[in-house]
Amino acid sequence: MFIILLVLWLIFAGSVTVTNLLLGALVAGLITLLCTKFMGYDTGRFYRGFSKADEIVVYILYLLREIVRENLDVLRFIYRKGQPKPMLVRFYGGVQHEALRVLVANSITLTPGTYTVKLEGDEYAVHALDEYFQVDIEYSAFFKMARKVEEA
Repeated sequence: MFIILLVLWLIFAGSVTVTNLLLGALVAGLITLLCTKFMGYDTGRFYRGFSKADEIVVYILYLLREIVRENLDVLRFIYRKGQPKPMLVRFYGGVQHEALRVLVANSITLTPGTYTVKLEGDEYAVHALDEYFQVDIEYSAFFKMARKVEEA
């Protein structure tokens, strides 16, 4: 927390001088100390969150790849097919942590051709533009990657 506060101080100060560095270190140290002492903030917990950074970056890259791929699939679908046959698919994802379930639901919504209509517990209801887009949603890498982050 101290390092992040110090970096923010230097960014907002606009220049890196000895005065800004010392004053920033003092303010960042006081804020970190006050948060740790009076608010029960655990700085170790904050830094342990960075241990999953590599899995998060991989997930974001996969999501970007899926968005581009699904955009191309939707374009092909529009030009090759006639009428879409929309459908609602219900399935269970197998992700235990609530924040990761919401992340997967939002990732499904971000990819063209599908969007999450309802998330209740671990049950997802996903609307697909056509039956082509509903294939393997429940077995998608979004769930595999979310489970991998959950295990780490």
